[in-house]
Amino acid sequence: MSSKGRSLGQREEKMKAIVKVEHQRIIFSKYKQEIFKKATELSTQCGVDIAILLFSPQENRRLDALRQELRWLEKQVKAEKEQGKALDVVRKKWEDYINGLGWEELLQVLGKLEGLKRNAHAELQEKDVVAASASCSSSMSSSNYGPLAKEINDDITDTYRSP
Repeated sequence: MSSKGRSLGQREEKMKAIVKVEHQRIIFSKYKQEIFKKATELSTQCGVDIAILLFSPQENRRLDALRQELRWLEKQVKAEKEQGKALDVVRKKWEDYINGLGWEELLQVLGKLEGLKRNAHAELQEKDVVAASASCSSSMSSSNYGPLAKEINDDITDTYRSP
């Protein structure tokens, strides 16, 4: 059927890309609202669930960044799986070693493990004390630490003063 006999509202126009970015944003926003309105009507009238995915050019850039992060995370998961396999090999060797020990040897291993546990616990406590003292000293008033600390504090304050 030719378009000559139709009114202006019924004529078929060929689709073409919109060149100006601002016009793209306006058209995208307009059509997005219309699509969601029609989807809501269809959902209400027919009692169905509808899912719509629309991505603007700005959202596409965010999606590209998310895809890149996903690829990085997949590499991390792969590395963790490989490390898990290596740990399984070590665990198997350890189990074989432990299963081959006698009672006296097991008690010696237990004593060594308890010593390691005590040393690790002591190191953690030492690091906690150092970290706690560092956070306390940074949060304390500079007036308690003399003129140099006051000068540093004043410099920091000057940096963050609003104009």
